[in-house]
Amino acid sequence: MTALARHDASRLCSTPIPHLTLPTRFMEQGRPLPDDFADAVPHERTDASPRYLALARSLRAEIESGKYPVGSKLPTEMELCKQFGASRHTVRAAIERLVRLELIKRTPRIGTVVTAARAKQGYELAVGQVGDLLQYAATTRMRVLSRDLREVGDDADPALQPYHGQLWLVIRGVRTGDDADTPICYNEVWVHPDYRGVRGAEQDIEASVFHLIEKQFQVSVSRIEQVIHAAALPAEIAELLDMPPGAAGLWINRQYRDASGNLIEMAWSIHPAERFSYRMVLDRTWRSA
Repeated sequence: MTALARHDASRLCSTPIPHLTLPTRFMEQGRPLPDDFADAVPHERTDASPRYLALARSLRAEIESGKYPVGSKLPTEMELCKQFGASRHTVRAAIERLVRLELIKRTPRIGTVVTAARAKQGYELAVGQVGDLLQYAATTRMRVLSRDLREVGDDADPALQPYHGQLWLVIRGVRTGDDADTPICYNEVWVHPDYRGVRGAEQDIEASVFHLIEKQFQVSVSRIEQVIHAAALPAEIAELLDMPPGAAGLWINRQYRDASGNLIEMAWSIHPAERFSYRMVLDRTWRSA
């Protein structure tokens, strides 16, 4: 039995936690903070790659190349608007991105000052459109630790209780970004018996497990339900994440479902709190009476 199975915080059946159900429009996009622009396609304009990311990518490259050394100032917003032929809104979004990377600091009446030559280590999970799911897999890799069939027992997660007694494929691993020395999270993925023959999950997984399932079995993930809560990291998981036992962690449980609501996969992602942030953007849709 894994540390995850033993950890009381992950046994939601004893202390139910309300589920946060994301409608189709609000799915997940993951980007490692140090290299979140590395896989962007030049000159391509898509919803998953808005223009402000391209601007932030260019400015970040100029900072890291030494064009703007630590202590120097970036051009003003108006100057950047002219340089890039971009709106002020786009430039501000790009600047804010660099602030979150801790490359620059904005100070009233002083300007935007470069504070670091390299972006901070960490990981940010942002929420956007359904197509953004592809970016999470494209910028991370799962190092598989174990893969075995496991019976759904009495102590299983509530989402698995309807499948009591069935043999599900369980894949355990550690996910990293381009900086393979810095673990992003511990993963434990439970795959429905219909898809337990999925190929490509025997060793390092360049994409996510559900992408492998979609490709091989011609099914589509149309809905994700997730529960997020904070809890300390048990010793076994803390060691895998290069953290001390008992350190703060963010536990994310996700259920991947098809258009009919059938569960395809359930996954735990457990992140060190100091190396992870979660950002959500919600647009309000106005409707006439």
